[in-house]
Amino acid sequence: MVYRSEQAVVCVDKNIWNSRGSAAAIAEFFPYFDQVILLDKALFQIRTPQRPFVFEITVPFGGAHTGCDLRDISNGGRYCDTVTGDAFSGSYSDPVTHKVITGFFGYVLPLHESINVYTGLLSDGWPSDWWADHRSPFPNAMDIAFMLALADNVATGSPRLRSALRDSAHAQWERFGNPGSVTGQYDPQVAMFLELLKRPGGFEGYKHAFYYAIGQDHLQWPSVSKMLNFTGDDNHSENLSEYVIAYLELGFGTEHDMTSVFRDGGVGTLDKQIPSYKLVKANIKAVADAHCSIRAAANAGIRVDDQLRSLQLGNFTDALAQGGTSESCPAECTFREERCEAKF
Repeated sequence: MVYRSEQAVVCVDKNIWNSRGSAAAIAEFFPYFDQVILLDKALFQIRTPQRPFVFEITVPFGGAHTGCDLRDISNGGRYCDTVTGDAFSGSYSDPVTHKVITGFFGYVLPLHESINVYTGLLSDGWPSDWWADHRSPFPNAMDIAFMLALADNVATGSPRLRSALRDSAHAQWERFGNPGSVTGQYDPQVAMFLELLKRPGGFEGYKHAFYYAIGQDHLQWPSVSKMLNFTGDDNHSENLSEYVIAYLELGFGTEHDMTSVFRDGGVGTLDKQIPSYKLVKANIKAVADAHCSIRAAANAGIRVDDQLRSLQLGNFTDALAQGGTSESCPAECTFREERCEAKF
């Protein structure tokens, strides 16, 4: 253990720490690690273990992953990630500007896997065809957005580090977010998630979506997906995607249906590892309407146990609640024709 704060613990393999130049290179990232976790907490708004997040830096293995070997200090190996030891001193050249960025993967990998950890703390089973696991468009997009946000925060570290962080965000965008990417890695779903951030509220839209789905309605995606052979890193269905999209639209406060945005981003068609499916606009609206009706009725003091349970089991057509009023209809919804419903 070479660093400990309220937010983060950093543990480094002794051979890495003692190798020439490694200790100084890694130590410069300590403030960055703290700010990464603070931003994770701000976005995901969930109860976390009452301990710092653990970043384990090991002998080089060429990558990173969620979890770690330090079970006693990381909530059983669940509140941590593991990063290859050469990420912090190695360099990467921007594919367009050719600017050499020292420590590029030291910025990207610990951040990327922390986002995956926090997403998993919300719920298992996010859509593996367009969120993470089969492919990783959501964390890849958040890598770019987080690095840009943290580069503007003086608490993140030295001016040199923050300049390199900004360069890293640009290089990551050149890899995954630029339609003209020279690397061949362009992902239209990374671009889709970044475009959502440009909507009013930015990060707040994602935060609200997570809160409405998980914090209020207590959804768990494995139940919603109805996928019989679900595993933690393999969960996909039309029903699941329509639910997630409904809550994203609620979170961002959209007043016009955005199904076409997700279709154009390849949701249901881009991942060739699974059978394709077609998003149904009416289903997305029905999921959002169910949320609105349940919240309005509950705010009016009406019991909604049965409707909420149907919503949680993926049966949104049986989840409409009665009895809400204009006063009890929540801000993410609208009251018209005597019912509380989604704005879009």
